[in-house]
Amino acid sequence: MSIMPEGGWTDQSPIDSQQRPDANQRTQHVHPLQSGYTPRRSYLTCKICDSGTLSSKKIFRMSGPAVAIGFILLIPSIFGMIASALMLVGAINIGENESTAATAGPNQSYQSTFDANFRQSCAKSFRQNYYLSAGIPASSTLTEQYCECTLSTFKQTGSETNAAQTCIQRSNDGTIGSVGPNVDALYSGVPPRESQDGAATSLARFFGVSFSVVMGISSFVGGLLGWLLVMRKRVLQCDVCGAVVNAS
Repeated sequence: MSIMPEGGWTDQSPIDSQQRPDANQRTQHVHPLQSGYTPRRSYLTCKICDSGTLSSKKIFRMSGPAVAIGFILLIPSIFGMIASALMLVGAINIGENESTAATAGPNQSYQSTFDANFRQSCAKSFRQNYYLSAGIPASSTLTEQYCECTLSTFKQTGSETNAAQTCIQRSNDGTIGSVGPNVDALYSGVPPRESQDGAATSLARFFGVSFSVVMGISSFVGGLLGWLLVMRKRVLQCDVCGAVVNAS
């Protein structure tokens, strides 16, 4: 019992009034849980064992034997594609070095089939015309000078008539150019190297390109299949029971 300042008696003691907070103070400390809220830990808890946590990992999509077959297909396919690319480049470039190389004889210069046919035809025609006009056979030097002049002029102008007239005028004026030391071999009647080895070179190039393309396609298909077998996927795995759950 205590005496109130206004007078009268009350059953509440001063100590009880200090220990008991009022209703407003009690309601300030109450925070009800939000509706629909789920703690974050529940997303990482394994639903199988209810004790382990799920962690993100990458595993193979296929079984062990399938993965082994994938590596067996993938690794050789990579080397096969590299080898096929090198073979394709080599097959395309085959014979190009031969186009600038000398023929089998040390004194024979290389000439294409067109140049060889042009020289032979020019020499034959010049000798006949010269004999008919002069009555004596044309010398080899004069024939070679005229035909070399005609060939070079024809390549510049594209006209055999203009080339023949220009070189005849130069021959009459004495201004026609001299020939090189190995030009005699070009008029000796020996078939050019290109005509002898051209068919074999073309055949080798065709088979080389075809084989490299087929090998490249086969290696690419095998490598693609091997890559599909060794692909990985991301999953959630329990650290206690080992249960696996797809991450997506």
